[in-house]
Amino acid sequence: MIHKLEKNNKKAFTLVEMIIAFAILSFLAIYAWRIYFSGSETMRHTVTQSQIQADIRLFLDKLEAEMMACYIFETVDTENKKFSFYTFTYGKKSLDDIYYDREGKPYGTGSDSQQSIKVLRIEYSWEDGKVTKKRTPGWLYFLRSPMVFQADPTSNAFTDDEKEATTVPLKEISEFEVKGYYQKKNNESDTGFDITPVTTETARSTTFIVLRIHALKDEVGSRRDEEIDVVTKFYSSIRLAEEANPGYFCSTDRDGSF
Repeated sequence: MIHKLEKNNKKAFTLVEMIIAFAILSFLAIYAWRIYFSGSETMRHTVTQSQIQADIRLFLDKLEAEMMACYIFETVDTENKKFSFYTFTYGKKSLDDIYYDREGKPYGTGSDSQQSIKVLRIEYSWEDGKVTKKRTPGWLYFLRSPMVFQADPTSNAFTDDEKEATTVPLKEISEFEVKGYYQKKNNESDTGFDITPVTTETARSTTFIVLRIHALKDEVGSRRDEEIDVVTKFYSSIRLAEEANPGYFCSTDRDGSF
């Protein structure tokens, strides 16, 4: 009888103890989940941020290469967020044949000049968060005043990489700002040159542009926004050389003094 009573006196968990244990386990589970989620969010943010940086870096690298072959700007439209320019491309016609006739006389610079150079017209524009690049092959009648561009999208004179094409190199871009400047040598200036902003009417005098790309991806909840703001200056090496060495360097003969 005594043995039976001792068995019935064994204690079990009370309701209060079970509630406390459940609360502790819930707290530990929530804490562990938050650590996991925080680590996953940090990794996601880092990967996304790195991808945006890589896309913009690739875009800027390609634009820099194009600027090295930039002959002259066509438009720099700050208000409408776009700019375009002509770049040299390989052609079989020699410079002597472009500049001089068979008697060695330089071609004139009249409005009826038929002398042309092989170029690509490249235009960048921004709309609805997308940066669009349009490439148009053709011929630039550079001795005319003003110059005339004649598109030739189907000519066999251009390679597959030079054919007409429209691509979207950047997406989710919240701001795309471009401004053009004319740089002229001035030995009396403290810096050695003068810099003047260009307008849409004087875009062809542009020596360099300043481009701002602002990428912002708004996230919801506790997710962090991905944001990058880049400002870069791009020179036309041809225009810079002409302005830095007036009268001594000439890539083409727009003024007829070659």
